Amino acid sequence: MNILKEKRMFYRFIFALLTASALLCAPLAAQAEPQLITIPLSRPGEPVKLEIEILSAHIEVIGEDRQDAAFEVSVVKGERKIITPSGTQSLGTGAYSLDIEEEDNTIDVDSDWRAEKVHIVARVPRRADLTLKTTNNGVILVNNIEGQLWLENTNGPITATHISGSVIADSVNQDINVEFDSVDGSEAMSFSSINGDLTIGWPANAGAELHIDSAEGEIYSDFEVTVKPSKPVITRENNRGGVEVRVDSVIVADVNGGGQVVRLKTLNGDIQINKSGG
Repeated sequence: MNILKEKRMFYRFIFALLTASALLCAPLAAQAEPQLITIPLSRPGEPVKLEIEILSAHIEVIGEDRQDAAFEVSVVKGERKIITPSGTQSLGTGAYSLDIEEEDNTIDVDSDWRAEKVHIVARVPRRADLTLKTTNNGVILVNNIEGQLWLENTNGPITATHISGSVIADSVNQDINVEFDSVDGSEAMSFSSINGDLTIGWPANAGAELHIDSAEGEIYSDFEVTVKPSKPVITRENNRGGVEVRVDSVIVADVNGGGQVVRLKTLNGDIQINKSGG
């Protein structure tokens, strides 16, 4: 076992023990006292990758001028109980484990917690690529990050502000709000929510080719746009039952003369494209 792997296991083991013991001893509260941990980076001063994938979580990531990564972790009060001959007794939030692993400037965070929402605030260097995923009524918040962002929140909202780079964001039932200071023109972007609104703050001088797929909602833009003729895209996929044919038709419109492709898709929500201050 090399030294780097030993360090990674050390962070996982100690953090799991501290959080579990603290929560078991804590009195009932809406949210347990946050546990604090700092993770050194293998290459301080260089960009980092942060990956957080937890079933039910409030995930907040803040970019700062720093050489390490810091995490505040707590759990919203649960309703776990034990039934004994003398009656029912609350177990509070119960025990859980959270793994935080760092290797070669990549930080992975995951948890075995299922009952209630894990609350994570991560403070990382501003230059960071993020992959953040949660499912059950979670929240994703990102602020002041320069890099590539992949954000997925099935049943909760996504908000990202002061972003420089590119974003792919997907929700099913909630709103997506993203505000850019600047954009990476080499990367395609996508924003999708079936039942939520999409609000995108786009730099005033940046170009884009918007691919808009909207069924029921309204579309608003601070920019003048040039609508371009487009043809339906037909895809065929062979499966065991035969051939599946899919026809996709979108509105194509240029902003500031066109540029990178930005996909905006919603079924029941509105789409708002604002001019950001970047």
